Amino acid sequence: MDVAKLIRDSNARITMIKYQEEILPEDVKFGSSSCWLVEEEEPFVSEGPEKIIFVDSRRRRFTSIEVEGHVLLLTQIVTGAVLLENQRCKPLFSPDEPPVVKLVLGVPAVIAKRWNVLNGEQVSIGSLSCDVAVGLTAKDATDSYMQEIERRTVERFLQEALVVKDGAINFTTPTFQIERGPVGLVKNIHMSYVDSERFRTFGLMKKGQRSRCFATQLAEGEELLKVMSYLKLSDTPGLRGLVRVEAVVQKDCFADSKKHIFELFGRLCGTLVKVSDDSGLIPRTPEDTLPVVFLERYLDRYFYSETYVRCALIEAVKGTKNFSTEIS
Repeated sequence: MDVAKLIRDSNARITMIKYQEEILPEDVKFGSSSCWLVEEEEPFVSEGPEKIIFVDSRRRRFTSIEVEGHVLLLTQIVTGAVLLENQRCKPLFSPDEPPVVKLVLGVPAVIAKRWNVLNGEQVSIGSLSCDVAVGLTAKDATDSYMQEIERRTVERFLQEALVVKDGAINFTTPTFQIERGPVGLVKNIHMSYVDSERFRTFGLMKKGQRSRCFATQLAEGEELLKVMSYLKLSDTPGLRGLVRVEAVVQKDCFADSKKHIFELFGRLCGTLVKVSDDSGLIPRTPEDTLPVVFLERYLDRYFYSETYVRCALIEAVKGTKNFSTEIS
């Protein structure tokens, strides 16, 4: 399906996104009593795993397409992995075996129904080929689409080494495997899962410390637990250097695996402290650890040319001389 005519006939307003917005921290939403401590003994930190595979995504929004009060987003998502071994980083992709590169049209459900396009369907906009992601909003749709790509990438590397996914683990599979994870590394904390008083104590930890593990049910009615611990990667009090590690485990497997989870979190903390930068010279560190910075910069090489994408879009929606679509 070529959706260029649908865009054109809807008299859409198309806005070129000239500046990729910075990730601004949200207000922290403090948790309820649904979380509980699961680690009774004092937490510890030890020598880290010899090999860690970090998985992350980069995305670039090219255009915003406003249709009858609803916004569609044309976004590129690039997902890949990097191996940290012997304090050296190696990307697990190359020009011959590239990372996952997708051009995605995020579509609100109301417009998807009107245009009769389905989630996961591939469409074209002139010479551009896109996957369709459908959600309540275009942002929700692309967020979910990226999570699914990351889940598949995590599964791909899970048997090779411990896998750390940059960001929260919101997918239900794969669940925790001993010495393999996956473990989520959350550096932009907007959901604390604990009350404000306890959260404040996490910010007062010293560099290299971690909190006791606590757990919450991943989703109501599901037999899954999200197990979490906060780590401090800086001596500065407050949110600077505060990150959270988390894993998802089956409830009926937790009793047998909790000791392994606690030990892994402690060892991972030991490694993350060594690969964090507290100088303030590298943007978004120390929360953004150096292997993740390394991975993100490599993934940036696989973005399409903004000029190419925008020119192809304009050429497609221009279509006829009776061109009424507004482009800014």
